[in-house]
Amino acid sequence: MGGLITETDAISPLLWFALGFTLSAIVCVIFILFERSRMHAALAQAERDRACLALAENVGSVATWMVDLRTRELFWSDRVFAVHGRAKDAGLPPLETTIDYYHPEDRERARKTFASAAVTGGPFHLDARIIDEQGVEKHIICRGICNLGPDGQAVELFGVLFDPPEARSFGTFGNEDLNTLALEEDYRADA
Repeated sequence: MGGLITETDAISPLLWFALGFTLSAIVCVIFILFERSRMHAALAQAERDRACLALAENVGSVATWMVDLRTRELFWSDRVFAVHGRAKDAGLPPLETTIDYYHPEDRERARKTFASAAVTGGPFHLDARIIDEQGVEKHIICRGICNLGPDGQAVELFGVLFDPPEARSFGTFGNEDLNTLALEEDYRADA
């Protein structure tokens, strides 16, 4: 009965489909679980890195900032807010106005330093004065690097800002920061 399809022949493609679907679902679940585990490990590492950076900032009295050159988004660590005398709850200032913190005599040099780094992708160094939001003039030292994209062009400026304390030794300053650090819950990392 050459042209007739039997009941067994009709079920066979459905079984193959169900088997293929089940195997695909199992592979997808295994992949999702693997990726989830990998993401949890990456998040845990990022949290440890954040805690180490916070500790280094506090002990070394440095501040970190970053500008995404593609989106023009700005990031300031808590210490950058403190150096600039800006309340954290006031939020980040617009990127275009951050140059205004620099002393008028240092502003153009600061602008050229950051613009050159963004174009060349090279590291930068700036020794300048800023005027914080309370009108206090401060000497700062800023060093940074550029994170480069796949095309070799700068995509981020990452800077470390140092606000040297006046007339205090590093040893005293470091001990005060360590004592403060012991009291601050923000800087504890879950191991």
